[in-house]
Formats: sequence, C-alpha cells, structure tokens
Amino acid sequence: MAAALGFAIVLGIGARAHAAAPKAKIDELCKAVEEDSNYKVRVQAAIVLGKLADPGSVSCLIKALGDANKTVRGIAAQALGQIGDGRAADPLRALLQGEVDPFVKGQADKALAALQTSGGAAGANAGLGAAGGTKKAKIFLSFGPFTGTSKAIPPDAAKTVHDILQRELGKLGTVTMSLAPADEKNFVKSGLLGFYIDGAVTRLDDTPSGGSSETSCDVKAQVMRWPSKSLISWTNAGASVQSGSRPRDKENARRDCLEASAVQLGEDLTKFLKLQGG
Repeated sequence: MAAALGFAIVLGIGARAHAAAPKAKIDELCKAVEEDSNYKVRVQAAIVLGKLADPGSVSCLIKALGDANKTVRGIAAQALGQIGDGRAADPLRALLQGEVDPFVKGQADKALAALQTSGGAAGANAGLGAAGGTKKAKIFLSFGPFTGTSKAIPPDAAKTVHDILQRELGKLGTVTMSLAPADEKNFVKSGLLGFYIDGAVTRLDDTPSGGSSETSCDVKAQVMRWPSKSLISWTNAGASVQSGSRPRDKENARRDCLEASAVQLGEDLTKFLKLQGG
C-alpha cells in the first residue's frame, strides 16, 4: 500500500550552521530546543546544533532526549552523536532503556556508536552502540539518480537528498548496498529482499519576507521492488527555513531545507525497512 508523510518546518533563528558560531547563537538554538511550543522548530534547532557540534549545546540536547515528541528525541540523539561529547553516553543509555519508538532507539544506538568511535564515550557499551553492525544483511538497496522536477531546481539539490538518504539508510546493520557477483546474476537465490529507491525535489524556492527570505522545499521518495521496479510505497516531506537576504544565506538555507526534509524521508523509509525485516 502507498504511504505518504507530510512535514513542514518554519524556523526563524537562522539558516546554515557555522563551525565558529558565537555563544549567543548556541543559547538561542538551545532555547528553541527546550522551550519552543512547535515541535518542528525544536527539530530544526536540534539539526542545526548537531551541525555546529559545539560542546556548549550538550546540556540542552540531553534535556531534549526527554521531549514529548519522538522526532525531537531522535534528532537530539543524532545531534549528540555528531558532537561526540562523552557526557551524552549515560543519558543515551538511559533513553534506550525506556524508549519504545524504533526511530529514537536507532538514533540513540548510532549516537553511542559515534561516541565510542570518537573516544568520547569513555567506555560506552559496545553492544548498545553497534547498531546491528554484526547482523547479517537481509535487505539490498539500490538507489536511482533522483532528479528535480523543473529546470529551476539545480541537479545538486536532488543529489543532496539522494546522498543523505543513502547515508542514513546505510547505517542500518541489516542493509547492504553492494552485491557479490553471483548474487547480482541470480538475485532470487541470494536470500535478500531487494528495494529500489528513487525520488525527486518537487519544489525549491525563495520568497522575500520583510528584510529576510524564506526558503521552501518539497521532496518525495518512491520505494520499488528490485529488480522489477514495481512500485510499493511512496513518501514525501517538506520544510521551510528562514534566512538572511544575501545569496550565501539563501544557498545555506536551501541546503538546510533539503536536509531537514531528507531526515524525515529517512525516518519514514527506515520504519518501512524495519517492517520488512531490516
């Protein structure tokens, strides 16, 4: 059966994260993560904090692990893994013990694995952080080229969504994106389930808003059987990010908009794959 996911984000606290962000910027983002009544704003703020990777945001992201919204909890865990600060190890373990949502648990697992790899976990449990890495692959994924639906959408926009989805789905321990020559010739005997994922950026535009600009985007992904490419399911997501009016601000906002949407597509596709045994 076809499945669809709609998602919109409006954030007025800036566009793309920068490595040397001032403390005021971190405080502003942390305030949004902890206090904003709109969960979509809390999600986007956590995404930006993960990009900034500033240790000053660890405390507020740890608090966000207890957010009432599962997407906020999952993205906060992801951001803590990106920062790589050992203070997050115990809170992430505690989250895993009480969490029931598979997306949140997956992000916490990956974050612990990242902490262990970076050395920040200082003895983090390797079994929790493995994220299924020792399991045998059950699903083969093949990705289409992804496209823009109009000439106004640059090719690198669709590539951004493609790359993020490939990266995120590749983290599943039971997923592989390569085949042995024998399995490629006779996939039926490989024992794997095969899926082909393709999609498109259907909208990417900038709208002046006072002295600033608002970037909006919509993306979609289709799941098909592989190698037959018969359609099984589809999902879509959209986001809106406010930025400055300079060309560089708009460029960064476009990237953030596409990334926020791709994260949501990845969450939906991850759930689908887990239902298939992945």
